Amino acid sequence: MTPDRAGDLPGKITAALDRIAHARRTQRQAIATDHGLTPLQVELLVTLAGGAPPPPYVGLLATEVGVSQPTATDSVRALERKGLLQRQPDPQDSRRSFLAVTPTGRALAAEVARRDGEFGLAVAALPISAQEATLEALLSVIGRLVDSGAITVARTCTTCRFHRTDGVVHHCDLLGTPLAVRELRVNCAEHEPA
Repeated sequence: MTPDRAGDLPGKITAALDRIAHARRTQRQAIATDHGLTPLQVELLVTLAGGAPPPPYVGLLATEVGVSQPTATDSVRALERKGLLQRQPDPQDSRRSFLAVTPTGRALAAEVARRDGEFGLAVAALPISAQEATLEALLSVIGRLVDSGAITVARTCTTCRFHRTDGVVHHCDLLGTPLAVRELRVNCAEHEPA
């Protein structure tokens, strides 16, 4: 990491985000190690336990977490062997199966959520105005990264075709309602890319 330069505010913010990401990766690695899993397997399990989107198919899950389908398939098989996931026939397409989290898998996903709670508590300690400003700023950054191709899956309000804003008030045309900053979604099931 390079030393701070007084005028490099974007660099400092990027470095701060990197420290938070590093802490999260370290925590997820510890959870994975405790349970004989890889961090990717933990991420897949948590994503599936969180429910749609994406629909619980291996190919869509691979896209969601940014890995190849064969890589996701290998990890899903390992999770199946460990009794954390199971395949179930797709009632709408007999050629496909979807992934379901077992009760043991749900318990592990709940443990991950509890340990992730430290991050939520750190944010909750900020004043509400700072929380809202941070959310709005991060959603803007995500939108720019989507535009540049650095992020391929983002179901945020601000990257959705139904979102509009006048710079002050956010509005969802799908719901036909204004949205307070705290109502902006980071993972919306109805998202349609802008």
